Amino acid sequence: MTGMQAHRDRPTLGGMLVQHLIVFLICVVFPGGVTMMAPASWITFERREGSVRCTTRTCAFFVVPFRIQHVDQVREISHRERAGRTERQREFGRTTNKDVHVDGEGFLQIYGVGDQLIEVNVSPASLENIVGKANKFLSSTTESSTTVFAIANWKFGALMGGVLTSFTVLYVVGYSVGFLKWIFTGVKRTLFGSPKTSS
Repeated sequence: MTGMQAHRDRPTLGGMLVQHLIVFLICVVFPGGVTMMAPASWITFERREGSVRCTTRTCAFFVVPFRIQHVDQVREISHRERAGRTERQREFGRTTNKDVHVDGEGFLQIYGVGDQLIEVNVSPASLENIVGKANKFLSSTTESSTTVFAIANWKFGALMGGVLTSFTVLYVVGYSVGFLKWIFTGVKRTLFGSPKTSS
């Protein structure tokens, strides 16, 4: 009876796949979506032969780039800002009577030769500081390179995104350890054979 109960409680292949899919959605897909909507960016300036080159890497999970932009000869660094606002909330395609606050947006603008321009989404709270660092490097003649970290939204992207990314890290580490353990067990069985069970 106990054996039949244990056999009945054993999860099926379909059930295990559904469990793994749910964990994948919670630990990888959802954090990835959040960190892509309010992404972090790494802005690298390099001085070569008298000109400044800029490479921006906009990342999900803070370190996985999904958009890379280049300017070979930086001429000017500026910014633009979209102020926060209050607007009517929409549900099911209709405007409701509820008001919602929409956070403001900031954009670092890096101009190159001709009409070359790249923009990086930067939180308005740190936009002035990042523009200052970028212009400081551009006007310097001694620094050879610098990298500036920027994030689109500190509350949503940094705090919430940081917590969710920690789940992703735990997911990757856990499954990596499990995979390595599975390989180690397979190699051990191949080399030494399966342990004999006593009757």
